[in-house]
Amino acid sequence: MNAKFKFNDSLNLIKSFKTSGTITPSSKSLIKTLLAPIDFKSASCIIELGPGTGCVTRSLLERMSADCVLICFEVNEDFIEQLTALQDSRLRVVNACASSIRTILDELSIEDVDHIVSSLPLALIEDQVVKNILESVRSNLCEGGRFLQYQYSLNNYAELKPIFKAVKLDFTFRNMPPAFVYECIK
Repeated sequence: MNAKFKFNDSLNLIKSFKTSGTITPSSKSLIKTLLAPIDFKSASCIIELGPGTGCVTRSLLERMSADCVLICFEVNEDFIEQLTALQDSRLRVVNACASSIRTILDELSIEDVDHIVSSLPLALIEDQVVKNILESVRSNLCEGGRFLQYQYSLNNYAELKPIFKAVKLDFTFRNMPPAFVYECIK
């Protein structure tokens, strides 16, 4: 990735801070920590919520099997354009909010999802909307599926415990800013 690409990514993130919640793309260290729990050999469907400029998306596509589908939910038109430019037959980019997972899965004739990876800035989203998103995530994951979310604070950590069977917490200093990673198991 060249410096101009990174600079343009940061400009887009700054312009859309209210929906992206960050001003820099995720670091390799954060992405590695975030994606570590995924068994890419057995996954047939992964959802990414709030992919932004696509740095996590690219890592998912690099690791996914040839028959796995990645569905990215994004509401920012500039980011959607960047994501569709990736031109990978396994990638579906949808202009939809995270609470509409079931609708999109029905349109694509997909029953349930192995993993949901999220970069959504939950701390910046209204409480009721967060509850709707988390319920949509839980109800569309297969049994034993994982919801992987990173955040810059522990604001929403307590909300996850009653929703999921198990919630694990990790942390990486090697990101700007440092980030918490939640692994929530259905």
